[in-house]
Amino acid sequence: MPRVLAAAAVASLLAMGTPAVEAQTSPKFFFLQFCVGCHQYDGSGLPPDVPSLRDDLSYLIGSPAGRDFMLRVPGVIGAPGSAEEVADLLNWIVESFYQGETDPAPFTAAEVLEGRKRPMKDPIKERLELLASY
Repeated sequence: MPRVLAAAAVASLLAMGTPAVEAQTSPKFFFLQFCVGCHQYDGSGLPPDVPSLRDDLSYLIGSPAGRDFMLRVPGVIGAPGSAEEVADLLNWIVESFYQGETDPAPFTAAEVLEGRKRPMKDPIKERLELLASY
């Protein structure tokens, strides 16, 4: 009987730790850990070098070139975690900061993997070129 009680106690402790583990792997946690330094807590960024996620997502997710840009920026390319976790992060960013009226297609793990194959050399230059074509 003591072994059964001990096993039940261990199972209960493990179950209580599950929300903490999930919180540390949530897209919001990844944003706070890896994106806030440049994009700020509220997504306002550090213009002109670091775009505002609140203001600039419309032109980024509104075109294939903009989506491609988002998938290749250094913070996305270098983000730790699986391609699925990074796609979840990008989707959380869109859900949290996008102020447009359209409903963009969610980012996928396959897109993240493709983006990782083509990292940007000069994100500021590419962003300015993208803005010029918008």
